[in-house]
Amino acid sequence: MNLAEFDLNLLVIFDAIYKEKNLTRAGQRLNLSQPAISHALNRLRSAFDDPLFVRHGYRMEPTPLTEELKENIKKVLELTERTLEDRGPFDPYRSTRTFHIGMQDYPMMVVVPKLLKSIKDQAPNIRIRTFHLTMENRKTALEDGKLDMVIGVRQDFGSSIFQQYLFRDREVCIVRKDHPTVKEELSLEDYLDSEFVGLSFSDVKQARIDRKLKEMGHKRKVRLTVENEVTIPQLVSQSDFLANIAELVAKEYVSWLPIRMVQLPIEIEDFEFYQYWHARHQKDPGHSWLRKVIKQTIQND
Repeated sequence: MNLAEFDLNLLVIFDAIYKEKNLTRAGQRLNLSQPAISHALNRLRSAFDDPLFVRHGYRMEPTPLTEELKENIKKVLELTERTLEDRGPFDPYRSTRTFHIGMQDYPMMVVVPKLLKSIKDQAPNIRIRTFHLTMENRKTALEDGKLDMVIGVRQDFGSSIFQQYLFRDREVCIVRKDHPTVKEELSLEDYLDSEFVGLSFSDVKQARIDRKLKEMGHKRKVRLTVENEVTIPQLVSQSDFLANIAELVAKEYVSWLPIRMVQLPIEIEDFEFYQYWHARHQKDPGHSWLRKVIKQTIQND
């Protein structure tokens, strides 16, 4: 292959297709149309004399050659990005960088609005893109470079992942204001007699309150389980269901929904939130700037 005749932009498209496993999403990631992505893939296939990605249902599965190429291509792109953008002091005002952050609904509600407000004037062209990944998938996403950062509860990612403490919160119980049985204080007996809206967890993780109740020989009556945390307050406001949610989120919703907070009848430990990033970003000036802004935004709130 003659390097002088090869379009290095094709490596960016190769990387996007590998990460997204879908041509449409790869195009969205790069702000390109699907025909443009398909055309670029055909050029890549011709250059490497290999299909590179084979369609399987809605996914584009990598060939063995693609698996061999991915690490070297990722290194080339990372080196190029650092060379072009982050040499010398990082200038957030001029940067057009997009940061990819993995987080669930809770930090989306608590962190992102404050972060966008903080960077509005000092970094008008920087973009934030969030990804809703399970706890089991976050480590792989950080290692593969799909994510620049994860914001979430305490999690063991291994030695290649750095972490920084951000803040803590606690669980409270929410009920609708005119609930027929729940008064200002909630006894354990009333708590166990009530029905709940619960949040879906992975097979390897259980809600902290349920683990505590199990230790005590009790079990909640979770009548409805949802995957989106933001729907829970609305469901509680229109039913006799109770729900456990973080206090910072509850405070946002009680101001405009007919719900109220009640203290839990048993004590469970607070939960802490951290920001996590791969070692490759540790000395990246732009990444360091974002981590500092997030930390300051949370501390100054």
